[in-house]
Amino acid sequence: MKRVLLQTVFFACFGLLCGMAYGQGTGALYMNNFDGWQSMIRYHKRASNYITYSWALMGTQNHFAITDIMGVIIDANVTEGYFVNDFEVIDGYVFFCGQNASMSGFLGWFDIDKLFYGTGRVHIDETLSLHGIESLDNIEVYLDRLERIHIAGLGQHIVSGLPTTYKAFEAVGDPAVGMQYRVADLSANELNPTLTVTEDYVVYVSRTTNAASSYYGVGVVLEPFPKNDMFAMATHPSFLFQTIALMHCNENMVPDACDPFGIHLKAVAKTENTIAVCNYRTGSMCTGSDVYQADTVYNLVIREFDLSPLLVSNPIQMMSDSRISLPFGVSDIRELKYDPLTKQYVVLFHHEVLSGTWRDAILTADYSPGYALSPVRVDYQSAFPNWRGWSLCLNGSSRYTVTGWDNTYYNYHFWQDDIPSVSGVCNDINWYVVASKSPEIDKKNVEMSNVVGWYNLNFVPNREVELYFSNNSLICN
Repeated sequence: MKRVLLQTVFFACFGLLCGMAYGQGTGALYMNNFDGWQSMIRYHKRASNYITYSWALMGTQNHFAITDIMGVIIDANVTEGYFVNDFEVIDGYVFFCGQNASMSGFLGWFDIDKLFYGTGRVHIDETLSLHGIESLDNIEVYLDRLERIHIAGLGQHIVSGLPTTYKAFEAVGDPAVGMQYRVADLSANELNPTLTVTEDYVVYVSRTTNAASSYYGVGVVLEPFPKNDMFAMATHPSFLFQTIALMHCNENMVPDACDPFGIHLKAVAKTENTIAVCNYRTGSMCTGSDVYQADTVYNLVIREFDLSPLLVSNPIQMMSDSRISLPFGVSDIRELKYDPLTKQYVVLFHHEVLSGTWRDAILTADYSPGYALSPVRVDYQSAFPNWRGWSLCLNGSSRYTVTGWDNTYYNYHFWQDDIPSVSGVCNDINWYVVASKSPEIDKKNVEMSNVVGWYNLNFVPNREVELYFSNNSLICN
């Protein structure tokens, strides 16, 4: 009774402070005893199950696992000493990327059935620094028009004493037979760019900032490449969408907002050649004649962009600008996904719900009429609050799964729910108001790509894996 009373008081206050309604939803929470620290999750469509990665023993071991969430989980200690930044599943393969201990970017792969049900190993090429990629941070994997596996990636070029720059990465082939790759320069020079793949384009998304601070963004930059032959041309376009305006600060003009604020930026393909970009925005206030800082106006922003005009040599169009009002700040945006069946965006993020109180949140924004319906729904898993959500995936049937770990023993936790959820007891719900703003017009530049390659990827087999078996336990449903 005490817990129920405290929870009721907490969310009653939350609703009063933020002007939102409160209710209950449904879902299921599972856990097991494997180390799930900084875990990521992807859906394996061919087998209707899930592949996860965890950086076990606080970063000393690299583990992949396979599970159906409700039952058995098989965990594989595949190697040690690598910093895995991302992985993707295609057909029966997993591709993963990151940085090794010698400061070189790497790309690895394994056959799912052979690794978990046979005698397979992971295969890794860790020589990408030879051509300017000291860390491969993000990959998207798809079949190109010739039915070859095609990998688009984003890499960091790190040179001591110089600012970090970013590279576009393209690999093509069959991992069992041979793959080649090449790299090109991006104009992005800010922290945490990302990428996504549409029907016709690979598009890199970054933020641009002003001179005052690396956290004070002034707009979003899109750099598109042809999907099936990314670096066929010596140049590529970049499109800046300025997302701030100017205001008078005594005698000077200064930005009216920090947008994107910080390094929080995620992108996802919606349908055909439409993408969405999610970031965090705050307003600005004057503190001197030409000095300003973030104010207390907090928004999670989802903007949609149409790349199809590029097919006839016209510029990218911003289609919508939806700003979701939040009570306090955001520390992290972990995932942005789109469910085509329900026409909803799903965002996993971490934010302050009351002063000093932070929670993991799953936002579902209904875009069925072609724009964001207000208010949007945000779910907070409440059955076991001592855990951190880190990654989210969709299963193609309007169901999402969040993976993370508990803050005491770092054990795997899985939170599953439908889109949209229905009444239940495992999660709390709040509703946040959406304001729609007019789309911005692009400013186009032509960038030199400086392409190098093709180079052969030399995948070296790693050690034999160790397999561990367990069952997931249901905590709440």
